[in-house]
Amino acid sequence: MKDLQKDIQQQLGELDSELDLVALEQPGGEALRLFIDHPGGVDLALCERVTRHLSHLRADYSLEVSSPGPGHRRPGPASDPAGGQP
Repeated sequence: MKDLQKDIQQQLGELDSELDLVALEQPGGEALRLFIDHPGGVDLALCERVTRHLSHLRADYSLEVSSPGPGHRRPGPASDPAGGQP
């Protein structure tokens, strides 16, 4: 799953260098749940752009893309084990 997480973060960076993959969950064998964050906020349009950009994953998974919520403090990319903290 770590390789998939890194691959998705890299692809998000290609779409927008400020996009962060905050968390990646695999609630079922054929589903991926992505939580994304952006300094400008996450809205439905951004979730749709991410879903379209990652459309190749839809051959193997159903995708759910959302924000971790308004109270979330942006810790940095999910691939960073320190959570972006020093």
